[in-house]
Amino acid sequence: MGTPYEIETDQNSIVIRLPRTLADDEGLIRFLDYLEMQDIRQRSELSEDDAQKLAAEVKRDAWTRVRHLFEGERTA
Repeated sequence: MGTPYEIETDQNSIVIRLPRTLADDEGLIRFLDYLEMQDIRQRSELSEDDAQKLAAEVKRDAWTRVRHLFEGERTA
């Protein structure tokens, strides 16, 4: 049994052909998102530690901005 896909490459691009039944649109979008994240990671100059610190800072700042929406919902 052969592979269910074909891959063509040239100097500037990669073309992958596969049967439509092999993946749905949502699966393809997740795959492309994964490839985009890998590209960002490879180009990033942040260390893992710096990335975690930045993520924590973003979460903290986001919570500060929306906290007021949730503070009135607490029950005793």
